[in-house]
Amino acid sequence: MKIIKKLAVISGFITTMLVAQESTLTDISFNMDDDGNLNPSLFIPIYYGDSKQFYSAIGFTSTNSKEVDSLDDFSDSKNAIISSSKDLTLNYITYKTSLLGFDVSVGAESTISDVENNEFGYIHDSDAIFENGSDYYIAFDNEVELDIKRHAIRADIVLPMGEYFTSRLSTSIAPLTTIGVEQSTIFKPLVNETGTSSSSTTQDIAYNFKYELQSHTGSLIDIGFVASYDNQPLKYDIAQLDKIEDNFIFTTNTIDSNEVTTSYMAKILFNKKILGGLNPSIGYGVENLDTKDNLSGETTSTDKTIFSIGFEKRF
Repeated sequence: MKIIKKLAVISGFITTMLVAQESTLTDISFNMDDDGNLNPSLFIPIYYGDSKQFYSAIGFTSTNSKEVDSLDDFSDSKNAIISSSKDLTLNYITYKTSLLGFDVSVGAESTISDVENNEFGYIHDSDAIFENGSDYYIAFDNEVELDIKRHAIRADIVLPMGEYFTSRLSTSIAPLTTIGVEQSTIFKPLVNETGTSSSSTTQDIAYNFKYELQSHTGSLIDIGFVASYDNQPLKYDIAQLDKIEDNFIFTTNTIDSNEVTTSYMAKILFNKKILGGLNPSIGYGVENLDTKDNLSGETTSTDKTIFSIGFEKRF
């Protein structure tokens, strides 16, 4: 999946040179979260013909996170979690038309995601919690890579709101999503063997909704607002460490969860066109990720703030 990064970067430069002067829905952004991670994002369309009723597009986003802490019940321990996600979106073809006074677009696209999670650290089992009868250290390293292919129907409608405002409502519904998983886990010296898992699973329907609003002040700046809601079911098998009688062994367990990501961002767009008709922009927002375990019913949440700087044209 390393090809995703190379393909996205190369295609991004090529399509930037080819993008039409009056294209819409163009976005080249660099987002930074409150941990200092720089996450690029782009969506660039290529229009066909003078009428510009048809276009294809390429999109790419990259996110990274790192968390270091100790483990509950172990004062002498270290637990580090490093996660990264690279998403390449290929919009095959989209048709734009006017319907009842609204601008409507319908198309088909696929998103290929390479998600890597690495959790590692150590545990000082001084209280013999693992019932080994001795004072020793346990080292663990859990690497899980997910290959997610999400095939969707995309639609959006531009909603004029008088002279000073324009808004767009977009949706992406994926009736076919597959997840491939590759896992390697060690707990040494507690367990000598390596826990592994390799599988491919079809998921339930995934979907995304986005609402965009932009004011038209007629001055040096416009004000924008973007809200997004994304629901992604995740179901796959992994190897987990279990204790059976007096032995620790790896057994196959099913992860069955739903990831719901909501984000809100306010933007300032400068009315100075550069880079083929794009407007410079800066933005500030928040993102929340809720992960619900469908088996236990428990939900975990993470929040982060995002600062964005980029170039775009949405309307």
